[in-house]
Formats: sequence, structure tokens, C-alpha cells
Amino acid sequence: MSPRGAESGGVRGRLQPTVRARSRHPSKPLVVSAFGTRPQLIKLSSFWTVLEQHFRSVLIDSGQHYDYNMAGVFYSGGKIRRPDMHLGIKGGTPGAQVARIADAMDRALRKLQPDAQITFGDTSTTAGAALAGSYRNVPVAHVEAGLRSFDQSVPEEKNRIVADHLATWRFCPTETAIANLKREGIADGVWGVGDVLYESFCQSRPRRRSREIEASYGISPGEYYLVTCHRAETVDDPERLKKLVAILTSLDRRAIFAVHPRARRNLKRYSLWSALRRNPDLITTPPLDYITILALLRGARAVLTDSGGLQREAYWSHTPCLTLRDKTEWVETAACGANRVVDLDLALVRMALSRPWKIRPIADRYFRMRHASRTIVARLKADLR
Repeated sequence: MSPRGAESGGVRGRLQPTVRARSRHPSKPLVVSAFGTRPQLIKLSSFWTVLEQHFRSVLIDSGQHYDYNMAGVFYSGGKIRRPDMHLGIKGGTPGAQVARIADAMDRALRKLQPDAQITFGDTSTTAGAALAGSYRNVPVAHVEAGLRSFDQSVPEEKNRIVADHLATWRFCPTETAIANLKREGIADGVWGVGDVLYESFCQSRPRRRSREIEASYGISPGEYYLVTCHRAETVDDPERLKKLVAILTSLDRRAIFAVHPRARRNLKRYSLWSALRRNPDLITTPPLDYITILALLRGARAVLTDSGGLQREAYWSHTPCLTLRDKTEWVETAACGANRVVDLDLALVRMALSRPWKIRPIADRYFRMRHASRTIVARLKADLR
């Protein structure tokens, strides 16, 4: 499955010596992994070591999350080695990001001539990398394929669809994801493998640090909420941002709000930041490292979030979740009673927090598979042999 039509030419970004060292094994296929956001780094932290046991590997960071607290902390913490290339994409509208990432990835693929490319999730990097791979005739593997919220108004849904329809391998985390692809006429190259995030969760979840971390914030187990919000539809619209502030300033107990840089910027832009800061029961922090988030999640009474990752991590942590969107692609968590989809509706939030929770096990056979990375790499090895 070597790419056809590769050309010579320059590439944006700088190749590190580690790439040249891995190139001493020309018998192994060369695989490029494209990522660029904090959730993708979390997933890659469990995946890359398995991948690099069997392939020559190049890690390319698009720079979509360019804040140190969002991405750089993962490199300094040793969870993942530093990328071989950094494309420096940074901000912009979703459409502009996808275009710039596709252009930069096209240059990288032209230079590297890999045998395959891996992309993760539902971000601008996911769609841009899939487009570049498709145009370069580089087979693309999409990890977390088949997820659908059926909300075409959000960029994540468009990114998923683009990647799924261009991919050669579609690695699905749930039975529902496989069924979604089947409804869209996609049956070839579809593999149920489980969730690479579950591997990262199992490897990273703290066992003894929760009380120490909670004490540092002056909170007690089961007596606080954890809050995160980062999606464009939540934090870019001033009217919806006002609804978020109304929810956070009326909670019935203390809350820790780990503030995404974009959310903080827009809260200040629309003169809403001061209202949050006046609430003595709301603790605002910069984005927290993954271990701290998982520790706080385990001790929280509930988590309020628009994050797809935290919806699953809340279920695995046995913590109730309120999803601050009107739809979710992780329908299994809602169906089992672990996740209540409340949007930014204050009345629904209050009702959800006041009602008892009855959480049932998720029956999906893929949802808690522990070896997604090994299954994915084994499939790639078989096809790229």
C-alpha cells in the first residue's frame, strides 16, 4: 500500500534526528500519525508506544492546540515523546484550519512518502489530515470512526464524516459506530476495536492522589462539581456563553471550572468573566493535567461538560455526567443513565442534579475492551506487510 504519485519538494516543519534514526529499518513500513489537540494527545499517549514497536513512525503535531497547558504539558510530562514535525497551524475558523492543515500535511506527505497515515477523533486536524492523505493516495486510518451526533451544525460532525468517507481503515469504538457507518453505505475496512481512550484512562487514573488534590482546592469528596467547556458552539456564541455563566453561578455547591483558553478569552471579551469571579463557590483554574482531571473527576458529585472524552471518563469513574449540549455522539452513556444531555438549559441542569442517578452497565462489547491499540496495530501490520 505504498502511496502513488509522490513528488519531491520541501516540507513545512523540521524533521528531528529521531526520525532519521528510525529510518535505519527500511523493511518496516513508515506510518505517520497526525494530531493537534489535547484529546488526541491523550489518546496517542497509550497508542504510540505500541505503534513504534512495529513500524517506523513519524509524529506530526498540527499545532491546533498551541497553548502549553493544552498540549505542551504532555511532552514535558513524558507521556508522549516530542513530535518529529510541528506544523504551527494555531487558531482560525474551522474551515480555515482544515484548509491550512490539509496544505501543510500535503507537503509533509510529499516529503515523507509514508505507507499509511493515522488520524484520531473529530477535529480540524482529523479532517485536514484525511484530505491530504486521500489526495496523496496514502491510505488513511481513522481511529474513533463511525461516531455520529447527527448534528450537522457543529464542525466535529463534519470532520468525522469527512475522515470516515476518505479512510481505508475505520477503527470503531462501539457497535453503534459500526451501525452508523453501515447506514451510510460503508462496510469495507470497518473494524470494531474498542476505545484507545479507555487504555489511556486505565494507565493514568490515580489511585491515591485524589484526596491530596482535593485538599489543595479546599473541597471534600462528593461535595463539588467539575466543569469543562471548550466547543465552539458553547463558548463562541455570546448568548450561549451567558447561559453557561447563569448555570455556573447558580450551582448548589462548590465547583471547579477548568477554563479552556478560548472560553477564558470569550468570557472576558463579552464582559462575563467578572460575574464568574464574583462567585466565591466557583474555583476557576487553567486547563489541568490529565492526572489531576481524573482525580477530581473520581471525587466529584457530578461533571458538567461539553467534552466527548469526559462523558466516557465519567462513566468509567462512576461519576454522573451532565452534557452541556443538545446531542451527544456517545449515546451509550446516555442510554445507560450515566449521562444526562441538558444543553445550556438552567432548568434542565437543576432537574438533572436533583434527581437520583441509576447507572446501568453498558452492554456494548467494544466499550471497555482494553487492547484497542494492539488490535489496530495488528490490523495495520497485516495489511501493510
